[in-house]
Amino acid sequence: MKKRGKRRPVRKLRARRSKRQAPGAIRIFAKLELGQELAKRMSVAPPRTEFDRAVTLEGKTPHFQVYYQTGFASGPAITNGVLATCEKDHSTLEGFFGNIALPNLPVNIIVAPGIGGAYHYGCGAVDLYCDGDTSAGPDVDHTRLLMVAEEVEVFEDAQGKGWDCGASNGEGLSRVLATELYPAELDGFATAASWLDSADRLDWVSRTNPTDTDAVSNGCAVLFLNYLRYQLSFSWAQVVQAAGSTFEQTYKTLTGKTGSFALFKALLDSHFPPGQPSGLATDNPFPLQ
Repeated sequence: MKKRGKRRPVRKLRARRSKRQAPGAIRIFAKLELGQELAKRMSVAPPRTEFDRAVTLEGKTPHFQVYYQTGFASGPAITNGVLATCEKDHSTLEGFFGNIALPNLPVNIIVAPGIGGAYHYGCGAVDLYCDGDTSAGPDVDHTRLLMVAEEVEVFEDAQGKGWDCGASNGEGLSRVLATELYPAELDGFATAASWLDSADRLDWVSRTNPTDTDAVSNGCAVLFLNYLRYQLSFSWAQVVQAAGSTFEQTYKTLTGKTGSFALFKALLDSHFPPGQPSGLATDNPFPLQ
């Protein structure tokens, strides 16, 4: 890492939110066990004009402003790591979504300890609150994974073709694309086994669950998206740009065929027999023979 020059005194901010968009319903990226911080944020009204905590601005790039919670000891190390990669990750997502531009910039990344995941106040909201590792040598990729997951949802909203960040299809897409960029950071966030180990393996392909917090439907979502990518060999750009309100619509756009859930379920049932623990620790068991 290149040594930085003398550091300017940082400003402790209660940063003002742009007036461009009113806050909406909170959207979260969480582990199976919802942490105390995320549970608290879901139960309170979003801030109207400011960030929801005191922050310190660490730096800017063409598309981002990156902050850490004031007083967070690992904040400078994590935010500088995010600043080093956020434009590259943004460019990758932009390509997946067909090079559409986000209408509201900059994207504000707020890194804070104890979140246990990530959240923002509405699908198109660009204040992205991401968990930061509190260890002396923090895992920066943990925060990068969360930033990507939340920015995927902002791209979904900008695309406006069917991926719904408040529903299982959009939540699934945010999870698989974030894992695509940071595969080693999925630990604790995997949901595929929740669907495989459920009693009835419900069809969340032909219909979409209108929530982003149900692990079972999210598990079906990440499995089906990885099925499209790694079993049927469509690129992520093809999948993302074949947006629809259900995965069945996406499948039909890609293949010209229907009846995807039966094929998908039969393949998984043959390798992960219903009624038996799947033992799957990731979200992607594909390709399967």
